[in-house]
Amino acid sequence: MTVLQSIFLGLLQGFTEFLPVSSSGHLMLAEKLFDVNAGLFFDVMLHLGTLFAVVIALRHTLWQTIRHPVASRKLLYLVVASVPTFVIALLVKLFVPESAMGYVLPVGFALTIVLIVLSDKLSKPRFRLEQASWASLIVTGVTQGIAVFPGLSRSGSTISVMKLFGLNGSDAAEFSFLLSVPVILASAAVEGYEALHVAIATPWYCIVIGVVAAFLSGLVSVYMVMRAIKTKSWIWFAVYLLVPFTISLIVL
Repeated sequence: MTVLQSIFLGLLQGFTEFLPVSSSGHLMLAEKLFDVNAGLFFDVMLHLGTLFAVVIALRHTLWQTIRHPVASRKLLYLVVASVPTFVIALLVKLFVPESAMGYVLPVGFALTIVLIVLSDKLSKPRFRLEQASWASLIVTGVTQGIAVFPGLSRSGSTISVMKLFGLNGSDAAEFSFLLSVPVILASAAVEGYEALHVAIATPWYCIVIGVVAAFLSGLVSVYMVMRAIKTKSWIWFAVYLLVPFTISLIVL
């Protein structure tokens, strides 16, 4: 792997992790189009870079949640939503072969487009996060679990589902980003364990550069989403997704 490739993949991972466009889908397409095999350890480190980004971006909210878990209820909500996510992710890990993931990529992109359009046209913000129903939290967690399939954006699908349940956009985006923390940690732990049994062929400086690129672009992505969800329609993300959807039909 070259330095330019590590920068490109890092930037791609960081931007697409929080934008509603599917980071796993974009990385899969990039590796296919440019014949880049980054390796499992490199992917794990990029995920940690995006984890640092969301922790920095939401540091005040995370700190308040840790200091006052009962008063804010966000910690309880995170646990409730994370349980179905982990169950589904485990089932997919155990029973769905890795080779099958590429075949569902166009379907994932298509579902993301549908969810974004529906939430943009049908959602009516009525509630704050503190008023969220248990059903909305569980469905959001289930949606996040299904988003382990490439092409289905984790952030796009969870934010869209919460908006369809009546949650305002800002709270939906913030909760989606908070919900990514346990998911990225668990994913990094599992993939990191698997990476211990695989030779690390990527030079260390490429790994460091890729992580920094993922961190910086991840920070930009978080703030872009928070700003866009307050001021602009999400329909343009759905329009953009027609491009990777079409490419995935051709190359995979």
